[in-house]
Amino acid sequence: MVRTDLVVPARLVQGLRIPSLSVTTGGAEVHWVEVPTSRWRFMRRPAQRLPLDPRSARLARRYLRVEPWASLARLVMLLGWVTVEVVSPSALTLPIGIIFWLTLIVGSIPQFSGVLPRQSPYRTAAGDLRVPQVPIEVAKQWVELNPGVVPTIEPVPRPRSRRWYATWSTVLLVSAIVLFTVLANDGREDSALIWVVVLSLFFIGVATALKTLPPGYIRFEPGDS
Repeated sequence: MVRTDLVVPARLVQGLRIPSLSVTTGGAEVHWVEVPTSRWRFMRRPAQRLPLDPRSARLARRYLRVEPWASLARLVMLLGWVTVEVVSPSALTLPIGIIFWLTLIVGSIPQFSGVLPRQSPYRTAAGDLRVPQVPIEVAKQWVELNPGVVPTIEPVPRPRSRRWYATWSTVLLVSAIVLFTVLANDGREDSALIWVVVLSLFFIGVATALKTLPPGYIRFEPGDS
């Protein structure tokens, strides 16, 4: 299925007219869902009402019900793990760590916690509303109903400069390598939490380094959902 992004200028968002066709599948059987437009997807507001296919609507509603509480639960468990690890290191930290990671894994399964569709809208740096991966036939109707709405396949520009990403990726990767070297040669058994920090620094550094590439340089073939 051919898809395109839709860019709704900020001035048109308030009076946006949306056809009753699913932005996920293009079908006529739709359920309307208030989909968050914030980058922090667990926040329900601000939101944009969108027509979704029944399955996507069910998963999105489940996500909106579960995710705020799931985020709080993950934060509490992480704080508990850190507190036990720092204040009173013991064998108790292992089961707490296992429970924490199992919670993360289970929480990432859509059937349990729901998921927002890839068509979830978001605000660009210019304040426009961008709806990604809309079926082309549906996008045409959006454009017909709302002159000024622009379909585009151009990737979203990075919010920061390449130098910013290069600098911070270097800092993160060097920090991870130095910390790994110190821990590997200190001759003692270190906390698992510290190794988690090392891995986190490394992967965040890699992700930041990839953002020095032009937007859209690395592409994955989208599915039909």
